[in-house]
Amino acid sequence: MGKKNIKVIIGVALVAGVLGFLSYSGFDEGKSYYKFVDELKAMGDGAYGKKLKVHGNVVPGSIKRENGTLEFMLTRNGATIPVKYVGKDPVPDTFKDDCEAVIDGRYHKDGTFEGTQIQAKCASKYEVDYNDLKKS
Repeated sequence: MGKKNIKVIIGVALVAGVLGFLSYSGFDEGKSYYKFVDELKAMGDGAYGKKLKVHGNVVPGSIKRENGTLEFMLTRNGATIPVKYVGKDPVPDTFKDDCEAVIDGRYHKDGTFEGTQIQAKCASKYEVDYNDLKKS
């Protein structure tokens, strides 16, 4: 092989290496772990600072809206965490006491989950009643 071919091979390998690194680091930064509240609490120090999606039920009476901020408690299987919503998107209409919710954000060492996005599950009134289907 000539010097020209070696330079081309090195150049292609270098570009492929850089592209591989960039795609891997971008993928790693973009992923988030899906955890239930009790699983998040069980993670201990390993949960702090990671991008997470946490799932639980809103504790009835815990929703507080003051000066453009939203704070509430999320619970599952006896574990509870305080959540502070700092996202820019409006809160869904289905977000109410005792609703199921999935919050995107980060867990902080003070035990607070800082949410940037809220998804509230639809109420069960939208589920199909299979007894009605059998009658038809």
